[in-house]
Amino acid sequence: MRQPAPYAQAAAPPVPPARQLLPPQDDEEDEANSYDSDEATTLGALEFSLLYDQEKSSLHCTLIKAKGLKPMDSNGLADPYVKLHLLPGASKSNKLRTKTLRNTRNPIWNETLVYHGITDEDMQRKTLRISVCDEDKFGHNEFIGETRVSLKKLKSNQKKNFNICLERVIPMKRAGTTGSSRGMALYEEEVDRGGDVEERGKILVSLMYSTQQGGLIVGIVRCVHLAAMDANGYSDPFVKL
Repeated sequence: MRQPAPYAQAAAPPVPPARQLLPPQDDEEDEANSYDSDEATTLGALEFSLLYDQEKSSLHCTLIKAKGLKPMDSNGLADPYVKLHLLPGASKSNKLRTKTLRNTRNPIWNETLVYHGITDEDMQRKTLRISVCDEDKFGHNEFIGETRVSLKKLKSNQKKNFNICLERVIPMKRAGTTGSSRGMALYEEEVDRGGDVEERGKILVSLMYSTQQGGLIVGIVRCVHLAAMDANGYSDPFVKL
């Protein structure tokens, strides 16, 4: 008879305080602390800054450095680079990336990537996804971790610094995705939660299964109306299967 009473008293009170502490946290540093501690420490941390130049309608993202990245290569190191995406949907120069630094888990980029043509409306509704990846010399780039910043949290013409633990991406729509396939979530089309998918171009492919060769033959014919990914309005496209 003594046990039910303490359990009943202990179960109810702790729940409301824990939930009351979360909503007031607006800073990205607090969001980082809400990540699972085991995952955060194994993936590493990223230091960067964001600046919205309202007069020039540009968003400046300076990738400073990363620390303690997850080892991706057999030598216990990695070849990291950072890739930026503006979500949701596609826009001109929507994907930007830094240079790749070889054989390090503590890269120092000090590199600034700039989005041009960013409006006040974009700042209110878009989110910047910052992904850290490992470049494989065989072309199978692997995902290390990411963080996301809602642009509405930035103040115009005021640089804001971040030092955030990287978060693991969990592909919600693909059950049973493991290993290197998890990293491919980085390259999947981003679908707006509202159900809208912005046109990013079309690709013409051919597929044939050869019983003699025991293989699947994929023909890449051509693409049309691809989204402009560079500042000059063009792209340097390749196809990945």
